[in-house]
Amino acid sequence: MDALWYLHEQDFFSGLNAEKKAFISHSKKRSIKRNVYLFSQGEAGDSVFYLESGEVRISRLTPHGKESIVFIRHAGELFGLAEAIGGVARTCSAQAISACRLYEIQRMELEELLSRHWALSRRVMEVLGGRVRYLGEQLGNLMSCDVTTRLSRLLFYLSCYKQMDPEVWNASDAIPVKLTQEQMASMIGSCQQTVSAVLKQFEMEGLIRVSRNRREIIILKPVSLV
Repeated sequence: MDALWYLHEQDFFSGLNAEKKAFISHSKKRSIKRNVYLFSQGEAGDSVFYLESGEVRISRLTPHGKESIVFIRHAGELFGLAEAIGGVARTCSAQAISACRLYEIQRMELEELLSRHWALSRRVMEVLGGRVRYLGEQLGNLMSCDVTTRLSRLLFYLSCYKQMDPEVWNASDAIPVKLTQEQMASMIGSCQQTVSAVLKQFEMEGLIRVSRNRREIIILKPVSLV
């Protein structure tokens, strides 16, 4: 899958220690509780966030008021980039789905850093390019793949955040995914009932284990999902 090179990026500042230090020195550290919105669709895109810990849901509302989840941002990722660089309003909302620690940098401060650090500018271009490729692949999936394939690919993508090389796998590497069935349905353009049925199928095939007490999905065989 072409977009997986981006999903394997574990930390935006990997190999950029000096740039990370400069970024943090120009940023404001924030602690956010679960369910708090960092920004909402339509607001000015005047800052960028580096997520130190936790998870953030990036979503947008359709004209009919239905929420569509675009990304789940994990620790080590930068988000809010496109609007801040373009100086346009937010096209999506960002909501913490767990307690988060993050750094927020204002647009003008970021632009100054990018003008002085070519490696940082290149990394921003790489990340934005990867996200465009990922969205393009997701659009292709919606047009050409059934729900089972779309859900299996989503679970595989999510497993890649925790495992750098999914080809090297054993039982102790099983990872949890803490998304509701409604959230997964939103991400693949389906409905909760269909997602529930497909998850039961995956569980019967030994690809996943559903932990209902902890409300999470344990991915057992990510390579077999694609």
